[in-house]
Amino acid sequence: RLLSETTSVLLSHKVMAEEKGESLNPNSKLLSLVRDSLLPQFEHILMAPDPVPLYALKLLVALTEHNPASVSLVEETHLFPVLFQVILEHQDSILGNTMQTVIALLNNVVANKSTNMMLLFEEGLTHHICNLLIETMTLYLETDDKSSTKTANALLLSLLEILHCMLIYTANIVRQTLQAQKSGTGGDTQAAEDLLLINKPLTDLISLLIQLLPSEDTEIFESSSQCLSLLVQLYGGNSQETMSPENMDSFAEVLKSKKDARQLKLLLRVIKRLVS
Repeated sequence: RLLSETTSVLLSHKVMAEEKGESLNPNSKLLSLVRDSLLPQFEHILMAPDPVPLYALKLLVALTEHNPASVSLVEETHLFPVLFQVILEHQDSILGNTMQTVIALLNNVVANKSTNMMLLFEEGLTHHICNLLIETMTLYLETDDKSSTKTANALLLSLLEILHCMLIYTANIVRQTLQAQKSGTGGDTQAAEDLLLINKPLTDLISLLIQLLPSEDTEIFESSSQCLSLLVQLYGGNSQETMSPENMDSFAEVLKSKKDARQLKLLLRVIKRLVS
């Protein structure tokens, strides 16, 4: 209850601050309260019986959404492994409120440019996001009435946003390394190689992403096509399975339905990369 009320206070404070043309200050009393009194207890709170973890997660979502600087507090209190444990504890209820909220929190975290992404990768982000995406995409693809699965759609979009941030980060590190090598300034090739190796399991998502392309939901098409493009740029076609008849049917269907030149160009680049 305390956490729920604190969340409401935070949101109200944010609204009032915006109306006054102000912004939340990382040194505000509210943040100090959360940092000094609540966050040190969050490891135990998040492992408590339901619904206590849900209230704690909602507070963290509100905090990181309305004050991005607070992401560092989550990092400093070593909560990432605990969040992954919450995912494991609730994996049998992937569409439940707790899972949706922890994914929303991770979305806020990875979207923040100051986040130590390598720490997240080292602590298992790739493994958990890959598994969640496989389960959520399979659920989405196997459901005939897509409009009746708004919760699954929302969760899928949130997970795809996380995946996109992960791939953008990886692509930037690889590009910076290649540019440094070309310019003769060196570049940490080992770090880039390690990152590519850590994220290699994400290639298991290629076929499922291809099958998402014909989706009538424009957001799902955009997100899945962008993630697919980045994946094949980084890894190419990971196996013969990517060119399976089912995947080719998906490409044929989406190429027939799309008229936008930009979208068609992206799809053709993906196909070229897969077959090259």
